[in-house]
Amino acid sequence: MTAVGAQGQEATRTAPAESTTTSSDDRAAVQGRGTPNFLPLWTGVRKLGNSIVFQSGDSLGVGTTTPQAMLDVTGNASIAFQATTSSTGLYATGAWGRSASPSGSGVFGQSTATSGGGNGISGWTASTEGIGVYGANAAATGNAYGVLGETASSGGAGVLGDAHATSGGGFGVFGHTAGPSGTAIFGHANATSGAPAAVVGFLDSPNGVAGSFVAHLGSGLILQGVSGPNNTVVFTVDASGNAFLAGNLAVTGTLSKGGGAFKIDHPLDPANKTLSHSFVESPDMMSIYNGVSNLDAKGRAWVTLPDWFESLNGDFRYQLTAIGAPQPRLYVAEEIHGNRFEIAGGKPGGKVSWQMTGIRHDAYANAHRIAVEEDKPAAERGYYLHPEAFGQPETKGVKYAHQR
Repeated sequence: MTAVGAQGQEATRTAPAESTTTSSDDRAAVQGRGTPNFLPLWTGVRKLGNSIVFQSGDSLGVGTTTPQAMLDVTGNASIAFQATTSSTGLYATGAWGRSASPSGSGVFGQSTATSGGGNGISGWTASTEGIGVYGANAAATGNAYGVLGETASSGGAGVLGDAHATSGGGFGVFGHTAGPSGTAIFGHANATSGAPAAVVGFLDSPNGVAGSFVAHLGSGLILQGVSGPNNTVVFTVDASGNAFLAGNLAVTGTLSKGGGAFKIDHPLDPANKTLSHSFVESPDMMSIYNGVSNLDAKGRAWVTLPDWFESLNGDFRYQLTAIGAPQPRLYVAEEIHGNRFEIAGGKPGGKVSWQMTGIRHDAYANAHRIAVEEDKPAAERGYYLHPEAFGQPETKGVKYAHQR
């Protein structure tokens, strides 16, 4: 090889001898050309070209020259990015995302399709005890969420749980809390107009239950309704089946009961006592009416009833009682017609207390006449509506017959 001396004259130098074991292919120069910022790719034994990895500043793009993140993978493959671990160790993870931002996300998934059933993030497991998607929050205070789901669709769902198994007891959504004042599932509808619902249960099976609430220890409240800013309790149902309702109760069907009463603060000592009366019972759908009438100079009086009276009632019964003095000849001179009846046989100017009953014969009563005596269904035979009244254990109650 040629070198330039101190005086500018060329001098000839002999290059060191190369090993005789090196082939000409090994001494050949690497060939090829590439585009700046692309990571090179060996396209041949000694030839370089462009890979699909592009570096822009501190960002890498795979399949893109305009990476939007430190690592941006773009392509047409069905899976753009896949991370796999073959480790069977505890908590081995295929992909791990982490963020230190107070408003950031460890992992963010987005589906930009405007139709169909695309998923922002999809999780799947084949384990009999696994979890498809798991979210956890280690914060001990604040409004921390393990999983948050949101939707802007008027018909969408913030979180959708779906149990595909057609047998067994899978859960579409399962909530659990270990806190002594925690809530396993909480629903909140914050719209101040319209008719939103915080929690809805929907059922297709004729034998299923749209909502089931269980008190495993057999104590406490199964249901509680709270209203207003002061958290006023408006209804409760306890584990023994005792219910409390603060407002009015409307029943459009037939109400069956073991007994009934009114219970009020005692009129003479309302702060310390209560007063109760039982209901009047009848095997018929009976209505009771009463009043006091003043007799005229002939000892007679017409009792006028509401204009709907005869359309509601039939099969009338009468009782007359003299007031102030005996009136032994009192009688009903004219039975009810035109929604009135006549009293006669009394003393002129006398007073009469009357009571009468009628049996309902309106359209609803005729369609839903009460059966006075019935055989119990086969499943309830040998069981009691009120087992304690017959000295039987609680397990002989009809509710246990249905639980079988």
